[in-house]
Amino acid sequence: MDNHYRTKDLSEGSVLLVKQQKLLSIDREGKTCWFIFEDKKSCEQIANQFWFGSCLVNAKSYFEAIQTLKNRIFSQ
Repeated sequence: MDNHYRTKDLSEGSVLLVKQQKLLSIDREGKTCWFIFEDKKSCEQIANQFWFGSCLVNAKSYFEAIQTLKNRIFSQ
């Protein structure tokens, strides 16, 4: 799991999906869902761009990624 990236933030996870990062799993810890992605280094770079406001994505793709993650959470 050294090369995996974990986030519990739905918005951040959605950006990672839009940026073509591979979602490996969604792990639950109580009421918290962790999104586990494959490439830690790439995910960290994208996450930093997201949090500092320099990550540009297509709005429709971002909305669809949010819906995808929500569907995955509530279907489990």
